[in-house]
Amino acid sequence: MLRNCVAASAALALSLFAQSACAFLDPPYITPEHPLAGDTISVNIYGGICDAIGSVPGYPQITQDGNAIRILLLSVHYDSPKLCFWPVGTATDPIGAYPAGSYTLQVDRIYSDVGGNPIVETLGILPFTVAGAATPAVPVDLDDRWNRCSSAAKHTTSSVTLYPAAEIRGRA
Repeated sequence: MLRNCVAASAALALSLFAQSACAFLDPPYITPEHPLAGDTISVNIYGGICDAIGSVPGYPQITQDGNAIRILLLSVHYDSPKLCFWPVGTATDPIGAYPAGSYTLQVDRIYSDVGGNPIVETLGILPFTVAGAATPAVPVDLDDRWNRCSSAAKHTTSSVTLYPAAEIRGRA
């Protein structure tokens, strides 16, 4: 009985020193905080360690239905501390410029689990208002964003190039 209590106490004490994974992405936010018609609006996500926002051709995917906007970001997520090497920082992705009005931005990420199955997770739903005179929407040239970022690649997994959050943009 005493031997079991000693073993259990030792296991508990050692578990306090065990390394744990620190996967995190803070809630997304937009900049500028109070956009005007014609301003390029970006979504920003602070995170790192075991999570990172990446970029490859085809991502991010931005769709709009009326005043509802959705951005789907490519992401990585690890639970094993051995795979958690991403720097902490803020990923910033432009979503476009919009005319005056009220909008809702849904920010989703997609990543693969250990078995390679895609997981889509909603990081946040952000209502925002664009003030000022109405102007036509200006789409973001995502191909140009890819060309500008491709030289900053730091980590490659298979044919997918990932960009650590801190490398994409410093924290606002």
